[in-house]
Amino acid sequence: LKKEADSAQGDDTTNLKHVVVSWLTELFHPLDPPLCTTIKDDHRFVHNTTSMLLCPVKYVWTKDKIRDRDLDFLVTAYSWPVFMYNDYSFDSANIEKGLFHSTLLLKAFKHLFTSLDTDGNGADVITASQHHRSSENDTVNHSHVANIIGMKTVTLCAIAYTACQLCFALSNINSWQSVDGDFNYYNFYNNIMDFFEVISGTDAQACINELLKWWNR
Repeated sequence: LKKEADSAQGDDTTNLKHVVVSWLTELFHPLDPPLCTTIKDDHRFVHNTTSMLLCPVKYVWTKDKIRDRDLDFLVTAYSWPVFMYNDYSFDSANIEKGLFHSTLLLKAFKHLFTSLDTDGNGADVITASQHHRSSENDTVNHSHVANIIGMKTVTLCAIAYTACQLCFALSNINSWQSVDGDFNYYNFYNNIMDFFEVISGTDAQACINELLKWWNR
């Protein structure tokens, strides 16, 4: 099972590497310089766009010494990167505002779990994927991940997994590895899940419920 899971994860990593460049070109046109679609040596903190998206919100990538791996500006799994926010910006007075609401994150979810590029939020594309599958000839297996695992609605685990895959796609590492410099992807996943699950109070739970409602509307 672990071998199959690792294989599936590797497939997701490879597939996302190619399409993320087209999304960045669409969302941040023009990219200067253009990003390569086959190798990622020019990603992460080499390119201005990927630098901006991977920068932790507590830093200012154009000013702070992130590219130099200055000890005062380390990029670790314990800070939220800009790419996870709506409009790729955050409110310093409310760091959770817009978190997990980015267009790029939604595109990555659709690609990983449905292989479709339809408009709409998570539940919409899962439904579209199911309709797409039922319309195909049964002799050709076009089942998507959401169909295979019986996903009817977007889950917190799926959002966390998507965030990890997208974060890696924006990096300059060409094949999957769990640790990239000071950044550990397993810690990143666990940190997201802790944010979702290790909460206290009705207000915090209400925020998580609203997030799932947004993804599944």
